[in-house]
Amino acid sequence: MPAKLGLPAIFLACFLLVAAPVWADDAAPPSSTPRSEQPAPDVSIAEALDAPDPANVAGPANASGVTPTRGTQLQIFVPPPPPPSPFDPPIDGGDGRRVVYSKTDQTVWVYDENNTIIKTHRVSGRQDPRDPLPGTYQVWSRSTRTFSINNPSITWSYMIRFAKGDRDGNIGFHDIPYQYGQPVQTVDQLGQALSGGCVRQAPEDAIWMWNWAQIGTVVVVTP
Repeated sequence: MPAKLGLPAIFLACFLLVAAPVWADDAAPPSSTPRSEQPAPDVSIAEALDAPDPANVAGPANASGVTPTRGTQLQIFVPPPPPPSPFDPPIDGGDGRRVVYSKTDQTVWVYDENNTIIKTHRVSGRQDPRDPLPGTYQVWSRSTRTFSINNPSITWSYMIRFAKGDRDGNIGFHDIPYQYGQPVQTVDQLGQALSGGCVRQAPEDAIWMWNWAQIGTVVVVTP
């Protein structure tokens, strides 16, 4: 005759029947699905498209050690020569020791006996062909100070005469004239045709020319 089970044994049996499935779930082994196959995090399509691909980012890191080149450049026409400088001497400026005065450029060049330019500077003379006419002259008179025959209130220094004007006035190199104690033009205005015929110079250029251009010095005037 089987033994009778007490109430404690019956309660233990019921507890085991209920707890067994829970223990089975807690002891379940981890998933064998590889990490690479795990579901991707929740990223929107827009964010995925905005993320740059490092392989496509331009820069030295992706240049693969190759230096870019520009290719061959081809000049398809010959450029025109540059315009002549206002300080280029005229090609018809004579020969030997002389002063060359260009009325177009309002510039003088001083040559030594070896045809070497030893000085050049801007001046203010007359632009049109008259006073003086283009040609070759010689210094024939000099005065440290003088004045205008037509207007004695205008005076200047270091006058070196080399030509005559169409009204028989003397034409020469000198410094910027003064009238009533004021210069009739500025040094910065040299290079402009502001004179009635004479060739005005900056004071230091007038002194230099005075010391160099003695009686008989050749002066070539070009258009």
